[in-house]
Amino acid sequence: MRRFAGGGLKALGLLLLAASPLLAYLGGGKSFPLPVRFLLGLPHALAYGFLLWLFGRTLLAGRQPLITSVARRVHGTLKPEIEAYTRGVTLAWCLFFVGQLVVSALLFALAPADIWLLFVGLLNVPLLAIMFLGEYLCRVIRHPHHPRTSIARSARAFVENASVSVDVRAR
Repeated sequence: MRRFAGGGLKALGLLLLAASPLLAYLGGGKSFPLPVRFLLGLPHALAYGFLLWLFGRTLLAGRQPLITSVARRVHGTLKPEIEAYTRGVTLAWCLFFVGQLVVSALLFALAPADIWLLFVGLLNVPLLAIMFLGEYLCRVIRHPHHPRTSIARSARAFVENASVSVDVRAR
């Protein structure tokens, strides 16, 4: 029980850190000095930088794209057109992550603090949702006969894929 409580506190701390731009925006972020704004944007930049690295490294020659790997865990063998599609989706996510980082950096440098905080704190989640929905609609339209799976199963496959990658590197 003690271990759970400590983990819960860590999770709460990470959640508050990640939500700090949103909380700052809702609190009226216009008056934050530059170092505080930088710290507020750090979770956003680190998260998207990490995701870009995680997805992008799988697009290198000789590697299996991350979304292809997850699709294989869910569906088993993939048709060549699905493999090509999942490679494209992995690239699309990388472009999304780059876009988040570039727009955030430009707004940080050029826009008032409240506009930048609006982007990293409030618009972040809807933009992610739009990306997920857009990819889903694209998949349904381009590959209507490909079997569907639940979001929960896809998430489990993503986590399983990540844990297998960590286990392989640890050996």
